[in-house]
Amino acid sequence: MSTERFDCHYCKESLLGNKYVMKEDTQYCTKCYENLFSNCCEVCSLPIGCNCKDLSYKDCHWHEQCFKCAKCSRPLAEKPFAAKDEQLLCTECYSHEYSSKCSTCKKTIMPGSRKMDYKGNSWHETCFLCHRCQQPIGTKSFIPKDNGYFCVSCFEKQFAYQCCACKKVWQEPSTSPLRSASGTASVSPVCSAPCL
Repeated sequence: MSTERFDCHYCKESLLGNKYVMKEDTQYCTKCYENLFSNCCEVCSLPIGCNCKDLSYKDCHWHEQCFKCAKCSRPLAEKPFAAKDEQLLCTECYSHEYSSKCSTCKKTIMPGSRKMDYKGNSWHETCFLCHRCQQPIGTKSFIPKDNGYFCVSCFEKQFAYQCCACKKVWQEPSTSPLRSASGTASVSPVCSAPCL
């Protein structure tokens, strides 16, 4: 009685009682499979064997223990990461290195968080405050004045021209020669009442 041979396709060693790998309906011993088909790790350059996880990103491969943040060496397997200049970084290191910093508190503005940008500066939404009332401006309208930013209400209270009779604000200062030194007009352009 003859027994059918079950050998490695490449080295012809018997696979009976041994581990093997099937590739395209062909069997290989683990040694031959790793030498012929395994990917090499980007970090250590060793083959990623049959008993290891092969982690890949953009046609590059790593052993699980070699897949780490380029800055802090934290493991990246099963964690979010970012790539910059062909380096893999954990989200914390990426944010610290490449995200904008808040002009008020100087801390990193984390990706995905709400922020304000104005004339090349960035703020956390909660750090962008009215210079007068110190309340967050958020997405409301604001008016820049000197080195500060003001919500519309505070700007009107502090800087806008007001009618001396009805106290309403008008947008442009009066060009009338009847305007007083205090910024009030002798005749209101809003209600035409005489200002005393």
